[in-house]
Amino acid sequence: MALGREPETIREQAEYMDHSITVETDLFEHREVKPHFINPCCFGEDFARWLKRQLTDMVSAGFELSDSIQEDYGWGFWIAHGHDRFWIALSFCGDGPTDEPAQWVVSVGDNPGFNLLKRLLHRPDADALALVRHRVWHVLSSTPGIRVLTEEGSA
Repeated sequence: MALGREPETIREQAEYMDHSITVETDLFEHREVKPHFINPCCFGEDFARWLKRQLTDMVSAGFELSDSIQEDYGWGFWIAHGHDRFWIALSFCGDGPTDEPAQWVVSVGDNPGFNLLKRLLHRPDADALALVRHRVWHVLSSTPGIRVLTEEGSA
């Protein structure tokens, strides 16, 4: 894609945006703040572990999955394919524990890290990124007890 113009194809659009899905579910812990949480909203440890297990079949297609790590907004893990690393983030939508079913934002995006040249020059494998996004969407949308509320960044 040339600089200074809008992406024309679905594939080009997908390359340059994070894909996020907002879901509502009561399947994962969102009531008890754990001692190791960075802040009282860092739920999602079990959600990340569960989602990672659902994606393990992608290993046979050449993907590698990292351990889940805590961030200040929730939890996430890397899924790599060749030289590309995609970040899957699970963010709890709330100010702290709630008795209501929790809302979460699950996002998938290309993340070249801190390498400036890679950020400027590298384009991720669009097919691999699309496959990860589709697989995450399929897992979330087909699981009883998880309701998809919104989807952004999809073509």
